[in-house]
Amino acid sequence: MAASFNLPRTGDNSTLILIGASVRALAFSCIRAGYKPWTIDLYADKDLVENCPTMQITKSFPNEILELITLAPEAPILYSGGLENHPELLQELSKKRTVFGIIGQTLKELRNTCAIFQLFNNHQIKTPLMPDSTQNLNLESKYVLKPKNRSGGIGIKYFNHDSTQANTPGKHDYYLQEFIRGESRSAIFCFYQNDWELLGVTIQSSGDQSLHADHFLYCGNLGPIIPEESESNDLSKIGKILFTNHRPLGLLGLDYILYNSRVYPLEINPRYTASMEVLEMALRQNFITKHIDAFTGKNRAEKIVFENHPIIGKAIYYAPCDIFIADQAPWGMKTPTPFEFSTFADIPKSNSNISKGSPMVTMFARANHSDEVRNQLKNLTSLLDSAFLIGTLQNKLV
Repeated sequence: MAASFNLPRTGDNSTLILIGASVRALAFSCIRAGYKPWTIDLYADKDLVENCPTMQITKSFPNEILELITLAPEAPILYSGGLENHPELLQELSKKRTVFGIIGQTLKELRNTCAIFQLFNNHQIKTPLMPDSTQNLNLESKYVLKPKNRSGGIGIKYFNHDSTQANTPGKHDYYLQEFIRGESRSAIFCFYQNDWELLGVTIQSSGDQSLHADHFLYCGNLGPIIPEESESNDLSKIGKILFTNHRPLGLLGLDYILYNSRVYPLEINPRYTASMEVLEMALRQNFITKHIDAFTGKNRAEKIVFENHPIIGKAIYYAPCDIFIADQAPWGMKTPTPFEFSTFADIPKSNSNISKGSPMVTMFARANHSDEVRNQLKNLTSLLDSAFLIGTLQNKLV
């Protein structure tokens, strides 16, 4: 039997500390599961602040977290985006609180893309090539330059064969990765002590110019998508490889390219990811319940049916110019809550400034067909474009 979307929780030990660059989606999931989040967040958006206690990171991310955690209640920690790149910080936090998340050596191994790719290759899972020198490049192929510590696509760029780029492999913590043409997708797993399960698949969007996103910046997800047979087989093999070789616990995301019906892994995000709320809303599941159960010794692995569910689309709208958020804005006055489907989320505070290229607001759409979801998101994008007086742009999404 599938877990309830709005699962009540009883007892006094219901507080969770949530830490990350943006924890609103994670916080809403925790609230729906019956927990009481206490958050440390970089943006402190209106809908986060009005739904749970929030401490904003105002000095430096993530260094200020160690200072702010001293103000937090005695409760377990869950982390979200950005902190997977700081295993030493997470190790320090684990000395102060229990961390319900992948930390230590397991985290370092899962974020070592080169070693993970080698492991996948050893089990007949194809991966993009990762040349260790510009002298080893195939001039017929395209490559991207990736920061070793990355999140949300920040800092990823195409590599130019014809110019001398300062950021080459081994310098400034960047590496080269072969660019695989195909559809970008995200798979979500949950790992338990004795089992694991695939929770769902979504299409992923990045660098969408209609959303004013540069290069490979994360732009959103659409799903659930029913995987092709060969795709499903590859994902099952990947889940088994990770379970057997690394024994992670809890939620884990895999970004990949679907090319010629085969999975080409890009990177592992061992945490609650931005795509998870799309699947939670569509499937009416609560992934936090599963995540906590994984760390408390319970097994909730079950077969999830992906058919006969609505399609949910999520899109991040980036500021097209420097913008001042007035009291009146296109997303209206009502603050989103965890228990209602809302067209907008991650609502910026009134009378605040957002610099060009920064994430501004999240949009959602829901329908029975993906084309209708895309159309709704395009209309919302046009609404925001008109509201912020930049004219009509050619819209495309997800």
